[in-house]
Amino acid sequence: MKKLLLVLLVSASVTPGNAQLLDRLRNKVEQKVGDKIDQSIDKATQKKKPKDTPASPETSTQQDNPQESSTTSAPANDTPVSSPKPAAVQDINSYSRFDFIPGEKIIVHEDFSQESIGDFPTNWNTRSSAELVTINNREGKWLRMAQTGVFYPEYVSSNLPENFTLQMDLLANQQVAAIGQWMISFMQTKETNEKFKLGEALNTSEVANFKLCFQPASSDKGQMYYSTNLIGSQYKHGIPEFNVPGKPSVKISIWRQKQRVRVYLDSTKILDIPRALDADAALNSLVFSSSNPEYQDKDGAFFMGNIQLAVGAPNLRNKLMTEGKFSTNGILFDVNSDQIKPQSYGSLQDIAKLLKENAAIRLTIIGHTDADGNDDANLELSKRRAKAVAQALTTTFGIDSSRLETNGKGKSEPVDSNDTAAGKANNRRVEFVKL
Repeated sequence: MKKLLLVLLVSASVTPGNAQLLDRLRNKVEQKVGDKIDQSIDKATQKKKPKDTPASPETSTQQDNPQESSTTSAPANDTPVSSPKPAAVQDINSYSRFDFIPGEKIIVHEDFSQESIGDFPTNWNTRSSAELVTINNREGKWLRMAQTGVFYPEYVSSNLPENFTLQMDLLANQQVAAIGQWMISFMQTKETNEKFKLGEALNTSEVANFKLCFQPASSDKGQMYYSTNLIGSQYKHGIPEFNVPGKPSVKISIWRQKQRVRVYLDSTKILDIPRALDADAALNSLVFSSSNPEYQDKDGAFFMGNIQLAVGAPNLRNKLMTEGKFSTNGILFDVNSDQIKPQSYGSLQDIAKLLKENAAIRLTIIGHTDADGNDDANLELSKRRAKAVAQALTTTFGIDSSRLETNGKGKSEPVDSNDTAAGKANNRRVEFVKL
């Protein structure tokens, strides 16, 4: 095409009659480029069409290329690839303002891996409809919410402590209506009917709650509403981290510490409310709701996945001084790799701060995996991950390498059951032992 345009340009300079033809060809090329850009945006939230079936949006149960998945992908099992890549730390700095640290113990790790595509997940409830799907170039399974409704996991029913964190991934496709919205609620509820009634209301004053609501297709760059029973409803216009069509996917991180609530979208802290809740507010329900008006576009849908709820506030200094060791699930890696995910920055920074404040401390860094996959391969992977953490602490945070030793134990020292997703997530950890 470039050669053809060059010839036509030369010809146009000699034969003025070709100028009109050149303009038509230039317009055609520009249109193709524009179409290609639109397709790249749409691809993030559209499923691949199965072979020998009519073309329709989001009908696939297979991925195009899992290796191209973004950093919002959920961890799979710990079996390493045959040709390990060297550890990299250069991308960590992209999250240099991300001070989020996940809770100490994972109680929910919902990746839907044990569920069947096309079904509604077991141990969840709704009075509407949703189904599990796969998405092009994204790892794992996702709950597709195309209908207006309330959806919640029944296994979150007891009071959460005053310190907890939630992380999850959210996507919206290009067909989401301008008034389409998705909301997450932490609430104190007594019965099922209350979850359904209060789960779709933006401002709920009768019970303790924190709510976060997105309208990604609204106005130019979407908008976000948030509310608690203490502060009422507030809103933010223009959300560059999550909007349609510009950026239709986001990692949400929520951190409650007593009265304080912080919210991060990808690496950006967008909310830090010091008095969002009563200090002793009991929250026992995690509820999601979706509103997709069918008269706007029946193909509009939200997708959520990789939900991780953790409780407890890590106190590294206390554990290191009293027990001589501590571990964290906040250092994350690419699937089957020792490549550290950039959202690990907060946890790494907390560890580096401890080391800088206690210059005499030396540590052994030990990698641990879950029980999935080959034992020898897991052992090797755990060793490489420990080395990657040491390299990150040295390269990114300036810790003297002579203060760090590394080792790996593979699956040999589990701290939780390997029979559940949450248990496996707790076993995939990095441990620090005082020398």
